Amino acid sequence: MQTKGRALFNLLRMNWVEDSQLSVEPWQVENYRTLPLEKLFEMAGELNISLDKDRFVHYATSCESPEELTEALWLGGEDPSEHDRIYLIVFELWRRLQPEKQSLSLFCDELDYLIDLYDRAELPNDEPLQTALSELARILDESVDRGQPPKEVFQALSEYCAHDLEAFIYDLAASQIDLGNNILASELVDGFFAYVEDNKWFEFLHARLMFDADEEEAHFMIDRLMERLQEEPDFELLLEIARFMASKGSRDHFFRAALDAKPYLQVEEDFQELLALSCEFLPFFDQDEMHEVFTDMLKRRASAPLEKELRPGDRDLSTYFSQMKSVAQ
Repeated sequence: MQTKGRALFNLLRMNWVEDSQLSVEPWQVENYRTLPLEKLFEMAGELNISLDKDRFVHYATSCESPEELTEALWLGGEDPSEHDRIYLIVFELWRRLQPEKQSLSLFCDELDYLIDLYDRAELPNDEPLQTALSELARILDESVDRGQPPKEVFQALSEYCAHDLEAFIYDLAASQIDLGNNILASELVDGFFAYVEDNKWFEFLHARLMFDADEEEAHFMIDRLMERLQEEPDFELLLEIARFMASKGSRDHFFRAALDAKPYLQVEEDFQELLALSCEFLPFFDQDEMHEVFTDMLKRRASAPLEKELRPGDRDLSTYFSQMKSVAQ
């Protein structure tokens, strides 16, 4: 997915924060939100653009977005990076001095900012983030009401965000379920289900939410999802289903999910992940002997390169599935 506008620099800064050895220019990863107005005007002056508060507001009245104003102020030149430097300054000035004139890039920048604070546990309370997500849902709904396809709308909007919105919304909803905040989780799942590209994971959240209200229906939903996974394989989702259903005491679903994973094991890491999951839950199903066998197997393979491709004749692989199948029947 292509990242556009301010999100491109938000993503660059996120990567740089994770890896300070990343080769970047200081202006590309500067935290413009922390700079005083006078410093921003000074930086604009260094690029031969004379600005103060009144002058900026005057210029902005004839433009609809910081992107449009950047094009109006930039005089061109041999150094294309000057355009980006001007854009970052103008964007921050617009955010502060023209808050009533919103654009998609400004909204998504604020959403990125709130997500970043949330991920770093620096958001005092979740209300601003919840408000932003509600606004996101409203923007999407209005676009669909105008006849645009839901998934295309979400994809286009996501290009203005540095974060993976689909993954974040899923993780947030899942964490709310874990915390018992089912109302908020349900709002997130229902609000974005039609928009996300891969809604199998959201279908799984629907089933998780259903467990408190109707366990029989939840089991039916899991069965239906596992049938869907036969046509749309997803190894990681199978593991999540196995883990969750084991935690609910559903022996049949746990073993079925583990066995269904067989065709999708590609590398050593996949098999070790499946082994570790099995070792975690087998004692709950009175399979202590098998647990011991798999634990030894996992220890033996601990030094194997995780990216190594699995061989069809791998003895441990055959042992694992034959033993799992014998107790699943």
